[in-house]
Amino acid sequence: MSNQSKTIHSSKQTKSLLVVDASQETRDFLNSALKPQGFQLTFVNNAAEAKELIFQDLPSFYSAYLFDTDKQYDENIALLKALKANSQYSVIPAIFQTDTKHAKQIHNGLENGAYFYLLKPYTKSLLLSVLDAAITSSSNHIDLTRDVSTVAKAQSNLQTACFHIKTLEDAKSLSCVLAFATPNPKEVVVGLFELMMNAIEHGNLRISYAEKTHLIQKNQLKQEIRTRQATTEHANKVVTVDFERKANEFQITISDSGEGFDYLPYLDFSLERAMDNHGRGIMIANKLSFDELEYQNNGNTVIGRIFTK
Repeated sequence: MSNQSKTIHSSKQTKSLLVVDASQETRDFLNSALKPQGFQLTFVNNAAEAKELIFQDLPSFYSAYLFDTDKQYDENIALLKALKANSQYSVIPAIFQTDTKHAKQIHNGLENGAYFYLLKPYTKSLLLSVLDAAITSSSNHIDLTRDVSTVAKAQSNLQTACFHIKTLEDAKSLSCVLAFATPNPKEVVVGLFELMMNAIEHGNLRISYAEKTHLIQKNQLKQEIRTRQATTEHANKVVTVDFERKANEFQITISDSGEGFDYLPYLDFSLERAMDNHGRGIMIANKLSFDELEYQNNGNTVIGRIFTK
């Protein structure tokens, strides 16, 4: 391999970014923007070098992958597909940078699992916001898939149950419990948590899409959640989660006290939201976790179904 880091990969770095196929100008910008923020950067010239490095380490060694799609697009997409096909590596976010004339490439990248597209030229603040959102989401998913394996096996006999949750910590714990009762817990737990998180943040606490975008940019989302949950208006609100094991399916129903929303645009990939720092949870649940996703009551109730036959 030429011109790549010779770092010995013995343990996971706190924020380690693998950069694939970037120009020297981009490398210089990333070094100046990210190294002072504590990122360890590894640069490789192409997807083949990236694949060799990725698969020689633990799946969680890299916090994120950053691809430049303008020169070796097909090779980069092929690597993205390979990563998303491997359950151990699929949760690590892949971020692509490109320009507006490649709309078809953006759509194809999103369909194949790209987490985010950076529109060139982009600012340091946008880059940091995107990486923070991507790494936070990935860390949640890694924690969930790890924790679901530790849930008591007695849960596998769960038939019907009703739960009330209020916090994101509640959502994480309950996601693990319910996912373990299904045939594919590591896939289900991620989408289940995303739906519960949406119910808490957007439904009960009335945090709008635009507000969440701004709060993530300012690194203030967690504090805003705590603040709203402490108010008289929201303190007693709960999300209701119903679990039912049927003859040929598992059914999980999540209901919040919000006014509902237009859910249809969020069920699939969207070019309009490709540059947003969130907004992928419903798509993940729909594409990865459940065989069928049905919204009711104007969007404040969602039913996820997993078919067994």
